[in-house]
Amino acid sequence: MRVVVVLFLLFTSSLYAQKFELRFLGNSHLSERELFEALNLYKPYIYEFYKAQPQIDEKTLEFSLQILQNFYKTKGFYHAQISYEKDEKKIVFRIEEKEPIIIKELTFTSPLVINAALGIKEGDVFDSTKFTQSKKDIQIAYANYNYCNVALNAKAYVDIETDRAYLSYEITPNDICYFGKISITPSQNIDADIIDSLLYFEEGDPFSLSSISKSYANLYGHEGISKAIIDTKNDTNNSVNVVVSVTENEKPIRFFSGFGLSSDEGWMATMGVKHRNMFANLKTASIEARVTEIKQSLKASYDLPLVNNNSAGVEIGVDNEIFEGFTENRFYSELYLKQRWTPSSFKESLYFDSTTTYASSDEELFPSGNLFILSPIFEWNYDVRDKLLDPKEGYFINTRMMGSLKSVISDSSYYKFKVTGGYILPFFDETLAFKTTFGSLEAFEGELPASYRFYAGGMNSNRGYVYRTLGPTNDLGDPSGSESILETTLEYRFGIYGKVRGVVFNDNTFLGDNYTPNYENGYYSAGAGLRYTTPIGPIAFDVGFDTKNPMEQYAFHFHIGEVF
Repeated sequence: MRVVVVLFLLFTSSLYAQKFELRFLGNSHLSERELFEALNLYKPYIYEFYKAQPQIDEKTLEFSLQILQNFYKTKGFYHAQISYEKDEKKIVFRIEEKEPIIIKELTFTSPLVINAALGIKEGDVFDSTKFTQSKKDIQIAYANYNYCNVALNAKAYVDIETDRAYLSYEITPNDICYFGKISITPSQNIDADIIDSLLYFEEGDPFSLSSISKSYANLYGHEGISKAIIDTKNDTNNSVNVVVSVTENEKPIRFFSGFGLSSDEGWMATMGVKHRNMFANLKTASIEARVTEIKQSLKASYDLPLVNNNSAGVEIGVDNEIFEGFTENRFYSELYLKQRWTPSSFKESLYFDSTTTYASSDEELFPSGNLFILSPIFEWNYDVRDKLLDPKEGYFINTRMMGSLKSVISDSSYYKFKVTGGYILPFFDETLAFKTTFGSLEAFEGELPASYRFYAGGMNSNRGYVYRTLGPTNDLGDPSGSESILETTLEYRFGIYGKVRGVVFNDNTFLGDNYTPNYENGYYSAGAGLRYTTPIGPIAFDVGFDTKNPMEQYAFHFHIGEVF
């Protein structure tokens, strides 16, 4: 009975143990968030103002102190000294990091050049977690060069008296490997041939981990799949047998909604419903409504996956969009066929566009009335950026070509072409990024909706100007749009502190009233901005100004994600 009472008292005392606010002082090499995570505590981000700050139980202080000391050792700070102070409301861990262990020498024996795969170099602070990860990265690097069996001998000698570390890697690969038998386990509503068409490897292909990674990305690109497993097993003949299985989403119908804000479109709201596996085999159907301060739209779409990594579909929608000087109401439909072979993708479409222009301030420049355009469209995208919202390296190319011939079913003969390319380059510990866009439009016969022209200015264009306000205007000051455009952007992205980063940029725009821009009359702007990193991408704030007239022509922009 006494034992039960003692256990009860211990349990109840732990329930009512006092909680204290936790702070750290003296940590310069390791961030506060890393220290919270080491204690298995979550520190809310700035935008998570509704979440409570982490607290610590005074009964776990000594245990937490030992965890922090061990954590500092894994990060190369073997001599770190940590103590704590407590008052009525908070506990403060005081940290003296002292001198870290520095990697003095790094040697390796490898048929392949693996310096980049290591992720560490001489002169870095020795981090045991990075050392462990480097061994995995070497295996991955060799796997991408068709080696599935690699003998790796990695050693790390740490001298705590001289604060030096000596690392060595010895790699002995086997012969080139190949994909062997591929077995697919289908689900109830997803056939094996559809799953097979989403894979980026076939039996007999050279083994490549990147092909497996692309296949994972392609499988998870379909929302009807909730889980995918690509299991590999090496045999004695350097052949890699593969078993692929998928789990379909148990709740294929998804309702979604969201709110946002950007300097281009103002407040925005989205609502819709999507069936992610309608009629089986990953067919999807959706209806979505989106409302912003300048545009209201409603669209319905249906996408049909095909074998050989293709898909076909249709999209139907209606838009109402406000421009400076006129408003357009558009009813459109698009029939398309897609081919996706990462990193390339192709799309061929037949686009039906019925546009009504009204509320015009200039009938000559923006004539009221209805136009019907039937246009074939071809798109090609090539993207090898490491991330889409916050890329650190890689490049991309986006092209779009469309046109029409005047006839009983189309009111214009024209062509429109636009290509955008960007390159993101690591520059020491920072990032250099360059982007250029070229567009050309020419109408040979008939009329086109005014929105088909090129409009410049805004967060994705020239940041010295407000959205779609750059370029020539009519007598009322309304932008008239242009028939050709060339824009360049150069950015230098750098760290400031923790999750806060900075950027300085230069945006340049050339516009023309025919199929080529006027390069003698450019719009040049420069500026700076801040980025706060979040799991959904960086929250960005930029200010840009015209270099010729910075005091009178400037603009502010805010958005989520890098510009490119």
